[in-house]
Amino acid sequence: MKRYKKLLMIGATVMMIGTGCSNMALTTDQKVEQAFEKHLSIYPVKSLEDFYDMEGFRDGEFEKDDKGMWVLNSSISNQSEEDGPLITQGIVLYLDRNNNMGKGYYSYTKFYEEFGKDEKITYKIEMKNNQIYLADKANNDVKQFVENFRFLVQDEKFNDLNKYKKINTTYTSNVPLYTSEYNLDKNNEINKWVQKQYNISEKDATLYLEGTGNLKGSSTGDFFFEIRYSKPKEKEQYFSESITYQPTER
Repeated sequence: MKRYKKLLMIGATVMMIGTGCSNMALTTDQKVEQAFEKHLSIYPVKSLEDFYDMEGFRDGEFEKDDKGMWVLNSSISNQSEEDGPLITQGIVLYLDRNNNMGKGYYSYTKFYEEFGKDEKITYKIEMKNNQIYLADKANNDVKQFVENFRFLVQDEKFNDLNKYKKINTTYTSNVPLYTSEYNLDKNNEINKWVQKQYNISEKDATLYLEGTGNLKGSSTGDFFFEIRYSKPKEKEQYFSESITYQPTER
């Protein structure tokens, strides 16, 4: 089922290939950790509408008069059978800073090993007064998922990373891209939030963090994280969420 992870992480994987940066000096580890602490200090946000007032890391793709768009993507993925499809459902929300409007979609996807066989259903959503609503007609299961939906960054904070048991750190300066992996015990607040939100039995997990932007920069960079409950050769189970800043889609 590794193809599913590749679909989700292909951008990061391409950037990291050949960097040779898996063995980092302690000083670089500290810089990466400090960068995460700084960029993650804004979470949890008091309101999703706070993103309208935040400017992120800008590159050459942005037009001068474009205030940009935040894209929040959150999903839960489970594989009920070892050779069965990976089922992923989640929310993608586009927060346009040019007109302070929030739109997006709910998606339910079955990923198969066989390429081209995947099945996906989507329903439009809108955000008003910090609340996400369905804009399309859907069944009760979809309605319940959307009405009860919360992004993790609305509720939990990522701090004191130095107290977590670290697995690995990487830094690629020319991207720039930095990552860290940590062990999360079942009583960790972030882990407990995911377990409660998605009815997952208490268990230890692995936290993977990925950020972009200059380590010394003052702007908010893109942020991706994944909480993995499965081990190699096991049925897939993980929660993922990303916050990216990109040019507005005209």
